[in-house]
Amino acid sequence: MKAVEILASLGLFGLLASIAHAEEPPQYPVERCCDICPQTLQDTTYSGDMGEFTKLVKGQDDWLFRTRTDLMTQMGTTPEGYAHLQELRDALKARGVELMVVYIPTRGMANAEMLDPAVRQGYNLDEAKNNYHQVIEKMRSLGIRVPDLTPLLYEHGTAEKPFFFKRDHHWTPNGAEFTASLVADELRKSDVFKNIPRKEFVSRSDGQMYKIGSLNEAFNKVCGYSYANQYVTRFATEPKEESSDLFGDEVTPQVVLAGTSFSSPQYNFAGFLKQHANVDVDNRSVSGGGFHSAMLQYLGSQDFQSNPPKILIWEITSYYDISMPIFYRQIMPMLADGCRMAPAEMSQKIKLRPGKNELLVNADVKPIRSERYIADIQFSQPDIKELQSAFWYMSGSKESLLISRSREVEPDGRFVFRLRDDTEWAGQTLLSMEITMPDDMPAGLEVEAKICSRASANQASLQANVD
Repeated sequence: MKAVEILASLGLFGLLASIAHAEEPPQYPVERCCDICPQTLQDTTYSGDMGEFTKLVKGQDDWLFRTRTDLMTQMGTTPEGYAHLQELRDALKARGVELMVVYIPTRGMANAEMLDPAVRQGYNLDEAKNNYHQVIEKMRSLGIRVPDLTPLLYEHGTAEKPFFFKRDHHWTPNGAEFTASLVADELRKSDVFKNIPRKEFVSRSDGQMYKIGSLNEAFNKVCGYSYANQYVTRFATEPKEESSDLFGDEVTPQVVLAGTSFSSPQYNFAGFLKQHANVDVDNRSVSGGGFHSAMLQYLGSQDFQSNPPKILIWEITSYYDISMPIFYRQIMPMLADGCRMAPAEMSQKIKLRPGKNELLVNADVKPIRSERYIADIQFSQPDIKELQSAFWYMSGSKESLLISRSREVEPDGRFVFRLRDDTEWAGQTLLSMEITMPDDMPAGLEVEAKICSRASANQASLQANVD
């Protein structure tokens, strides 16, 4: 039977004819996203977790900005903050570590040309740039190495390879590489860096990555609609095959990067730094932990205590105020490894229960003056990320102290910090310490607390470093 006869017998001619004459696919009207909604202008919109997005404004070419952070003009820190920063730099230098701060400019400074003209008119870009430069010069005057990232304010990449995302607060991999090249230029000026083993690295494209965008997600929460994802090239860095380490095959990296989410692997900043500086880099950055979490985690680690790097790169975004007193109260005694090597003036280990637990009592009225001592608290289970404590003094004064670790930080159950040393508290003698535990605390949890002098801890740390 012929093929035509078979089709006819099956009644398929009509079906084929209907397909051939089928209507065109349905057409849908597409509206360009997105008009800013009135809610973005209301202060009440930005409560709770939305506070960091105050206030969303639309830019050109589908950009979004945050007026509070992206368009800030005042940056840096307080005189007390700079004093703490210099103390940190000096303490690191005493351990043989050179501190470099990578101070990233805001998106508003770096991409002011993408602001809506009305918004741009109200943004004092010159003041922002001037203050940014002043912060860099101030840090340099403290003996801190700070690379000049001002080229980011004048070079923005291309439409295909932008330096910052349109609707996310991070830089793109292209921006990360451009910055890494500037940081590498500054590293080569360091005498310390000249003695660090060299190794060649190469970066290659590793497919595409997309960004929904943190500002885009906030925009969707407020307005109920959002922009499309933005796609850029992802990169990965690896040692160059023919490269050989001039100082041996296995060398612990002597450059450590402790940064924010800008230094997370998806942007490959550490990888590009390896490539442009020709040196291995140990990336200890923490995403979602502010400017301080990576430093607290790394400087509190035994890796740092046993093998401190030659250069510590601290990546900070300029919208953070680095004056946070509780950060320096913790980081400074961490450099000396707390009370682990120093004699304890007070020490006690107890089994904890829900509610208040009296841990230390200065029954002998030892002259433990607040400004001269540190506390070292170690829980028996490492996953404890919060310490709720209270310190009583002979004068009747009480300090309630809450220390919380970011959920992104790898916990060790240890909290090290200075007792209060500001004018109001200096000279007061410690009476007791107590810890408050929640009702759902782990069963069988124990804690050991030590109080030791700052001087003895520092001396023990320096002696250990010499040995």
